[in-house]
Amino acid sequence: MKHILITCMIFLATFCAFAQEKMLPPELKYRNSINSYIGLIELNFNYERNLLLRAHSYTNIRAGFGYWTNLQLEGTCIEAVAVHVLGRKDSHPEFNLGVKYIIDKAGEDNAAVPLVYAGYRFEQPEGRIIFRFGLTFPSIFNLGLGWKF
Repeated sequence: MKHILITCMIFLATFCAFAQEKMLPPELKYRNSINSYIGLIELNFNYERNLLLRAHSYTNIRAGFGYWTNLQLEGTCIEAVAVHVLGRKDSHPEFNLGVKYIIDKAGEDNAAVPLVYAGYRFEQPEGRIIFRFGLTFPSIFNLGLGWKF
């Protein structure tokens, strides 16, 4: 009787402990992504990490680098952007606000410019591919493709 009682208590404690285990939401499965964006005057490659997740929206910090041209000058750019995405379906309105530091190849016209974006991001909550398009400053139109990992 004593062995049966001990076995039942161990089973019950294990079962309750397993039931209280916190499971990660599907959005946390892939917290990082690598993205490429093309606009009318530039091409960028970025790393993005999900930092804050809420029930109907999440905020990321994206840092990246890329090639920059305005058809007269060319160089590289470094950017840091706060990304806010609304919704949890396949398509999400997305808003970005940040700064881009442009390094001119000739070294004469280096400048920090604001980076503003409004558009749509298409991604399945448990999928890995990200597609986005929208309007942005300074490159006017932005089209992007990314991979979550």
